[in-house]
Order: sequence, then structure tokens, then C-alpha cells
Amino acid sequence: MATRHISPQSFDDILSELGDDPAIPDPHGIRKSNTPKEATHPGSHRQKNSPLSNLDLPLISKHLWIFLAFIGFTLVLITLIFLGFESVKTDSRLVLEGTQKQLTELKKEFAQYRHDVETTQDELYQVIDELEVSIHSKLSTTPQTKISSPPKVDSQELELRRWRYLGMTQVSGVQQAFFISSKARFTLQLGNPALGDWRLAEIQKDQATITNSKGKSLTLKASKIE
Repeated sequence: MATRHISPQSFDDILSELGDDPAIPDPHGIRKSNTPKEATHPGSHRQKNSPLSNLDLPLISKHLWIFLAFIGFTLVLITLIFLGFESVKTDSRLVLEGTQKQLTELKKEFAQYRHDVETTQDELYQVIDELEVSIHSKLSTTPQTKISSPPKVDSQELELRRWRYLGMTQVSGVQQAFFISSKARFTLQLGNPALGDWRLAEIQKDQATITNSKGKSLTLKASKIE
């Protein structure tokens, strides 16, 4: 067999193609390693690819505190507005209750005042009637006769003197007069009985005249009711 001459360069190329065969010596360290080179800093590579690496934590914390402070301020403001509204509503209710109480008291005082006035007026009418009877009895006495006791005052006349004439009206040609007594208000037509044998004899705008069967007359002046 003929001898083949292989150059050193060709031999190195052949060893490189054969790879890491331990059976073939590699005195010159020509073989190429097929093991991939590991990353120098694997941890730093993962850190660069992490989504949190791009966030600015101090800036986020600052904005979060501002948001929380705004929420707290809003809650405090709403609470103060609510408390102020409740206070105003309570004050208004107290003022209204006080006003109603004062009106009730004024109505009671007015009713008592009116009752006192009517009572005083009745007493004055009675005193006037007694004075009229006394004067009439003194004028009618003569020297030959003894002074007799004053006649009794007609109870019906006393009651009529307590009446108050309010005014008149005319309906279908019929005249009517309005009165108020110690008991109620009522209306009388001209000529109708008033009390007992007393009748309504005359009606005018400012007065009404009542007479009895004995010829005695009683005139009631018009008065206004407040």
C-alpha cells in the first residue's frame, strides 16, 4: 500500500470534526467544546426582564399617600356637612315648636281677656240697672207715702241688657237683626218675640229697639266684635 502524507493542519481539522471522543488523544488541545457557554450573570438577566424593574416605587408611594389623603379629606368634609345640616334642622324644629307654644299661650290669654271683659260688662249693666231702679223709685215717691222698697228688676230685662246688637240685614223685604247673648249668636226678624213678652220693635243701622207689653222700651246700640 502506498504511503499517504497528511499535513499537521489537515490532522487538526480532522480532530475538530470528530469532536470530543475520549478515545482519540488531543495533545495540542485542538478540540472545540460543544458545551454552551453559560450567561455570566443569569440573575441580572432575569432582573432586567422583570415588569417591576421599570416601576418607580418612591413615586408610586407618594401618589398613593396623596390619593389616600384626598379620600380622607373628602370623608371629613362630607361628615361636617352632614352634621351641620342636622344641627340646622334641629334648630329649625326647636324654633318652630317654640313659636307654636307662644301662639297657644297667646290664644289662651286672649280667651281669658275676652271672658274677663264680658264678665265686667255684665256686672256694669247690672249696677246701672240697679241705679236706674233706685233713682226711679226715689223720684216717684211722695211725702204722704212711706218710702217703699224698690221694685224688683225684671230678670228678662236684665238679660236683654246683656245682649249686644251686631247689625242688620234685609232679605226679600224682611228686616233681620243680629244679636249675641251670653249663650250664643242669633238672628231676630222685625216684630218677632225677643225674650218673654219683649219684642223687636225697631231695627236701624246703629241701634235696635225692643219693647214689652207694658210699654217699656230698651235700646241696644250697635257694637263690633273683634
